[in-house]
Amino acid sequence: MKRNTLLVGLFFVMAVAGSAAQGGGDPVPVWHDPWLNWDFINMTGVAVNDLEIVVDDPNFNPNPLDPTKVNMGPWTKFAINHWDYDGDNDLDTIMTWSGTPLMPVWIPQGGIAHGGLYMKGSGLVLDAYWTLNGVKQGLSTAITYEQTRVVYDPEIYMELRIAPGWYKDHSGGEAGWTHIRTFVNIPAELLDLEDLNRGLILDTLAAYEVFPKRPDGTTIAYGDTIYGVPDSFFDVFLAQIPQEKAGPGYEALLHAEVVAAASPPVVIGEFWNLNPQSPEPATLSLLALGALAIISRRRAR
Repeated sequence: MKRNTLLVGLFFVMAVAGSAAQGGGDPVPVWHDPWLNWDFINMTGVAVNDLEIVVDDPNFNPNPLDPTKVNMGPWTKFAINHWDYDGDNDLDTIMTWSGTPLMPVWIPQGGIAHGGLYMKGSGLVLDAYWTLNGVKQGLSTAITYEQTRVVYDPEIYMELRIAPGWYKDHSGGEAGWTHIRTFVNIPAELLDLEDLNRGLILDTLAAYEVFPKRPDGTTIAYGDTIYGVPDSFFDVFLAQIPQEKAGPGYEALLHAEVVAAASPPVVIGEFWNLNPQSPEPATLSLLALGALAIISRRRAR
């Protein structure tokens, strides 16, 4: 059930590395990409048979045969293509969840389909939309991209943003999140990418639940609606965690419903975000090497 967890160095090495990188000042926060899962509601007005998600990095290439990298949901086929989707003169990665020509997967108007990815190396999520035989139907849907920020107290923050494709298609429109629930210090063996869907009963994780907060320190109530801002992110503070749980053996989870502005707001999907409460092992190695190099240079002076 659980992905392979690599052994990493001691927590204090990360703190030393971050502090050394700033010349002994405040530790440098570390960002890392999560395991994301989305439920999308088909609101195009027609039945569709494909779902596409676009990310910025041209080298992003998750393996659909690995359930810790791609959640196929109801789909049976996963394809990757590249073109300059956003017109910035470099290639982007377009991922398509679908069926086969002989056995298409049909999502009716108002139906729900699921997709999930391990986002390491993806870059910004640019867009998501439904297609019919490869042709976009309706307007882009509001897909959430997230990065988790670990600050060495240690504290866990999650930066949520609505993909720019939504704002391009919905001039002046707003999308965001409601019914936000957050959890920390979850033992890593409990959850993985394929577990993040409507079958996950969040109340079973009540022992790990914390109250999320805005940047000003006020609590985000369950009924609050937070709207995204074009070209920026909304910062959610989860909790300060004990140092012994600031490692890959523990994870933080955020779940929310995704809404479009209306009176009342219209639910257009759901969003699950799971992240280790530490940098990835490769990042840790680089931090440790950087710290040792700086310490060596200081000793040589």
